[in-house]
Parts: sequence; C-alpha cells; structure tokens
Amino acid sequence: MSALAPQGPAAGRSGGAPGSGPGGGVGAPARGALGWLEAHPAPPIVAAIAAGFSVGALAPEVGAAPDALPFGLIALAITVTLAGVPLAAVGRTVLEKRFLSALLLLSVVVGPLLTLVLSRIVFRDPDLQLGLLLMLLAPGVGLIVGLVRRAGGDAEALFAAAPIMLLVQAVTVPGLLILFTLSDGFLTLDVSGLPPVILACIIGPALAITALQFIGERAAPVQTGLRAINRWTVPATAVAAGTVAAVFAPRAVERIDLLVAVAPLFGVYLIVMTPLGILIGTAFGLSIGGVRSLTFAGAARNGLLVLPIAAAFEEGFELVPLVVVLGMAIEVIGLGIYRLLVPSLTSQSRGAYSRD
Repeated sequence: MSALAPQGPAAGRSGGAPGSGPGGGVGAPARGALGWLEAHPAPPIVAAIAAGFSVGALAPEVGAAPDALPFGLIALAITVTLAGVPLAAVGRTVLEKRFLSALLLLSVVVGPLLTLVLSRIVFRDPDLQLGLLLMLLAPGVGLIVGLVRRAGGDAEALFAAAPIMLLVQAVTVPGLLILFTLSDGFLTLDVSGLPPVILACIIGPALAITALQFIGERAAPVQTGLRAINRWTVPATAVAAGTVAAVFAPRAVERIDLLVAVAPLFGVYLIVMTPLGILIGTAFGLSIGGVRSLTFAGAARNGLLVLPIAAAFEEGFELVPLVVVLGMAIEVIGLGIYRLLVPSLTSQSRGAYSRD
C-alpha cells in the first residue's frame, strides 16, 4: 500500500552501515506527528478519501477543476513515497532467494489468479472491472515496511525486494491487464493519454529519486533530505487520494452508486490472501518473520502508483480512479487489521517453520 512507506531511502541487507545509503537498512521509525501517521495511516487516508467524496457530492463544481490538480498531487505523492524505496540499490542488495521466490509466486501467480476470479464478478461493468484489476494487480511490496516491522515481520527482506518488485510490476500489470480483458473489448479503448501521464507521474519521479539516491551515497545531506521527504508519505497520499475523489466523484455521478458492488471484492481479496500467504511462506520454509512479511506483501497493493493511469482513461471511464481510491481506503483498514491478527496466526504455527 503506497502510503505505508519505509523511513529512509536505504535498502536492506547489502552490508552498509545503518543509514549509509542504499545499503543502510530500513531505518528508525519517524517520531512526533509524522511518526504517529506512519504507525496509524488508516485514519488520515480514510478521512481524506471520505472528505473527498463528500466535497464532490456537495460541491459538484469541483469536478470542473483542471486535470493538472489531481495529477500534480499524485505525482508529488509518488515522489515522496519512492524516496523511501531503494531504487538505486537494484542489483546491489543481498536478496534472500527463498523469500523472493515465494514473493514472486504469491504476487505474480497466486494473487493475479484470485484477481481474475474476482474481476469476472463485475465484468458487465467495464469501469468497475478495470479499476479492480488495476488496484489488485499492482503489488505494494516495500511500501508497507512500517506495519511489517511493528507486526514482527522481516522488514529488511521485504525492503530489499522492493525495487525488484517495482520492476516486475512494470511488466506484469500491463501484461496481465491485457490478458485478463482480451475478451472484453478493452483493447479498443483510446489510451493515447496514458504515455504522458505515466512519464510525468511515474517514470519522471522514479528517475529523479534514483538520481538523488545515487548522489546521496556520497552526499549525506541529500540522503537526510530524502528521509525527511519520505516521512510525508501518508499525508501526501491522503491529500492526493482525497483530491481524486473530490474531482472525479462529480464526473462519475451517474455511476457512482455502482461502487457498492466492487467494495466487498477488495475485502474478499484481503481475507483470502491471508491464509495463502501463510501457506506459501510455510511451504518455502521461511522464518516466522519472513512468513509475516510475505503475508503482508500478498495483501498490500500499490494503488497510488496506478492512480494516475486510472485517472487518464477516456471519457466514460471516470469511475475507474474512484474504484482505485475506494480500494486504497479498504486496503489500509485491512492492513491495520493484519497488523493485529497476522502475528497471532503465525505464532500459533511455530513448529511448521524451518527456522525462527
């Protein structure tokens, strides 16, 4: 989940000193108000999205706001979030092979198959189906380190795998989206607006953060600045998601009632992925911490990263970004519940793991 970013641009397990660049680990939790938001992301994000829907309903003229407003805020939130992902450490971190293999199986095979099944429930409503697919096909690995750490998970293993999974989803999300919708006519959609949005909101921020992380390896103030920026992930995500809800709710007013049909599907996904993550982690012989991290990773989605894509589709698909922000709200609530339940569920099966 995009609002649950780790603190600091360092990666896990490459042997560097703590806080020393891409190899410095996940870092210490933030303190003060930002620390509280990192530990409790659900209230601000859910409140912002609810407020956005309310504003859109009470002041429909907000729907006439220029697209530069939501897209600009999304790009800013993505930049702030990526500041905590070790993009510059790709190929240099020491990855735990069993954990990465289990993560790829869960995120690229098991999760998408469940998503395909759920998407067929709403196939008669293309905008609902497209929003659901975008939200559930994008894994949020590396962006939930805060919750994983507090749940006793292996935050370092998850953090080290984050840049790899971001690269993987760059291929799997569009590929699986096309594969799952071949029979539904999505290939006829006008997607001419997607390339500039992807460039401005995703690729641009990723390249900028990667460059700053390389510089930060030799310039401590830059690294410190990236950590400070990353601590604003939750507020930035809340503002971006709330703005999208406010701007697009009036534009999709005729179909907004259909959101009640897709909301339970996000809950089903979270519920089903819980035992699947535990079972796969057990089968791969991961430690208890590794199983906890894997379970969180299977449930966490990267709604923020696909939000600009969802908002860039042609006229008639204004409901798509609303499906994504709804999914973000349900997900952040669900992950809060995960934080309470997953440690108990995994500790009860201590004997099933090969190592602690």
